[in-house]
Amino acid sequence: MRALLALLAAGVAIAEQRPDGNLKQNLKQNLQQVMRSVALPSADIIFSVQSQPPKNDLDWKTIENAAFAIEGTAELILRPGRLRSNGQSVPVQAADFIKYAQALVPAGRDCLKAARKRSLDLVNYCTDELSEACDNCHNIYRDKP
Repeated sequence: MRALLALLAAGVAIAEQRPDGNLKQNLKQNLQQVMRSVALPSADIIFSVQSQPPKNDLDWKTIENAAFAIEGTAELILRPGRLRSNGQSVPVQAADFIKYAQALVPAGRDCLKAARKRSLDLVNYCTDELSEACDNCHNIYRDKP
């Protein structure tokens, strides 16, 4: 149930981010909100495979959806004009920030492929890639001015 609620929250957050010509509305959520509504619950679903392996097709579909959300998170993070929770701009011009955010794309894509293959080994492998992508950015930018 927790996984389903997390996916619903992620889907709502992604839907709210679609470009619709109203840039102010699309940037209303700060970076922390994007991370807490999309990236964190989706990563938690993927990481939970290590302790709670999927039992059926619905569980695998949940992992697929989470991986898809991770893959799309880079675009949400890199949207120009988004603010951090402290009111400062997200450093979308910094080469290392761009590199770290874009690392979510292959991590999400690899987790999606693994989930579609219904392979626990491949999902466990992609969690390393996902963890590294998150850690690289967090080690430099998380909670820093």
